[in-house]
Amino acid sequence: MKTKPYTSGNKTLHVLNDLIRINIHRIAGFEKAAHADETPEAALREPFYRKAVDARSYVNDLHAWVIRLGGAPVTQATITGKIYLHWLEGRQDDAATEEAYEHALGEEFPKELHDLLENQLWALQRAHD
Repeated sequence: MKTKPYTSGNKTLHVLNDLIRINIHRIAGFEKAAHADETPEAALREPFYRKAVDARSYVNDLHAWVIRLGGAPVTQATITGKIYLHWLEGRQDDAATEEAYEHALGEEFPKELHDLLENQLWALQRAHD
């Protein structure tokens, strides 16, 4: 996928914060599923824990980029942001998360950030498959 030239702006920070919100929401959902009474066996809980750990890693990477670009990263899944609201209106599952990342990749980012988002999307797709 070809990247567009990057021009700094608040839009980038909003997109990154939307992805942070999505991943914070995913962490909570996966941890809740891992602790649910319906998943008493460790083998059933492990995939939920793994996805929560992955999402936490994505949040850390995205936080670092928001700070690097001079912004303030969100720390909770507040109800704002175009990509996040679209995601909330959707299925809130792996496919919806992948769609949010694909939408975000349509924005202009520095190449290094674009590559990070592509790698996170690739990992999401691999885990989904």
